[in-house]
Amino acid sequence: MKVFNITDYGAHYSDVVQTEKIQKAIDDCFLAGGGRVLVPAGTYLTGSIRLRSGVELYLESGAVLKGSRDPEDYFGYLEDPLEPIEPEEVGNTPQTCRSAISTSRWSNGLIRAFDAHDIAVIGEKGSYIDGCNCMDPQGEGNYRGPHGMSLWRCENIRLEGYTFLHSANWCHAIFQSKNITVRDIAVFGGHDGVDFRTCDQVLVENCEFQCGDDCVAGFDIHDMTVRNCIVNSACQSFRIGGNNILIENCNSVERPLRFPFRLSLTDEEKREGANTGKGENIRHEMITSFTYYCDNRAVLRRPAENIVIKNCNFAQVREAFRLEFDGLHRWCCNRSLRSITFENCIMGEIIRPGMLWGDAKEKVTCHLKNVTVRAKEGAGEFPILVAANFDKIIFENCTVEGWEDPVIWVADEGTVEQIASTPIAVKKATREQCIEAHPWGIAPQDREKMKKSV
Repeated sequence: MKVFNITDYGAHYSDVVQTEKIQKAIDDCFLAGGGRVLVPAGTYLTGSIRLRSGVELYLESGAVLKGSRDPEDYFGYLEDPLEPIEPEEVGNTPQTCRSAISTSRWSNGLIRAFDAHDIAVIGEKGSYIDGCNCMDPQGEGNYRGPHGMSLWRCENIRLEGYTFLHSANWCHAIFQSKNITVRDIAVFGGHDGVDFRTCDQVLVENCEFQCGDDCVAGFDIHDMTVRNCIVNSACQSFRIGGNNILIENCNSVERPLRFPFRLSLTDEEKREGANTGKGENIRHEMITSFTYYCDNRAVLRRPAENIVIKNCNFAQVREAFRLEFDGLHRWCCNRSLRSITFENCIMGEIIRPGMLWGDAKEKVTCHLKNVTVRAKEGAGEFPILVAANFDKIIFENCTVEGWEDPVIWVADEGTVEQIASTPIAVKKATREQCIEAHPWGIAPQDREKMKKSV
């Protein structure tokens, strides 16, 4: 394998960005037919760099790629003479909004790739990529900066070994790509750990996610396995939509969580790139073990079904799980889920109802087998679950702890089966009652207005 050392191109420790020197090593590697671009031990300040086909970016132990805190340092790809990019126009529809367009400001990243194949970022133990919580006043929420990696329309992606710190937006944003392996990485702080949209053949294994936002997320994903991961999040462990998805042997047990949801920081803390905050409303709690995800930024290529979550410990979630295809949640408005199974799982410290609300035209089946659902001590009485537009809910060998009179509320005539489980009462409720019992994530000004249309 040909090796191109970035220090041979003049890259060195400096308070001046080394983007051009690092990029020149990548370009020469690409022009030579591929190989390894070596980042030796040391700290290298950089803006956005672009990976190309056949290039492996390799970080030795002690190497640190440190992202610039100036959001204007992430636009170099727009002036790329080697593989020019034609900017796409941002529009007003979901599929042309800024987060659906590969060349929008929202899609900027510390490491970028477009239409590339056989690309890799590999790190030895003790290697780091640091997004430095780069704040962009023009970004999402007037603070989110570039992603850690923003990879579009790529094939054969391998990401292994490094630790990624403080990504200014999603740590790994991977879209319209296939044959993706994410293995033995760690993500600390920042936002989402890894996101896939319209991706096929995905493997995530042996990773540690200590995130301020979702650990593993995305939708329109086909044939995906996530296994043997630590998933501690100030949002959701998994926020996923797709089919043939297996999540197994994952654990979320740390308490309190290390990193908060960054939206809850003050503006000053965001500007300073703080990793946590001092305010009373800083969120250090995990919402759910699993949330179904399907917004309108992509056309779903197949029905969402056969999602299996097994042998997982979610010991600190606030809700069991949620499918919220109720017309009130913009992140669940494209096409609903057909089937999901939880097996040999623990969901603990529950303080409010979960939701299983499918599509009246495409009802959902949910099977819980050998699952323990545990309320937080002192949380009071509330429904374990509110449900509508379901075909069947099956409790098999399930244990419910912490409720004096466990109950689920249902707004439809679906079947609830209980097999060798803690008895759960099934109460008929109106749709309005179910919505009021599960208000999380609905804007107050929209709740009354939209409830009438459900």
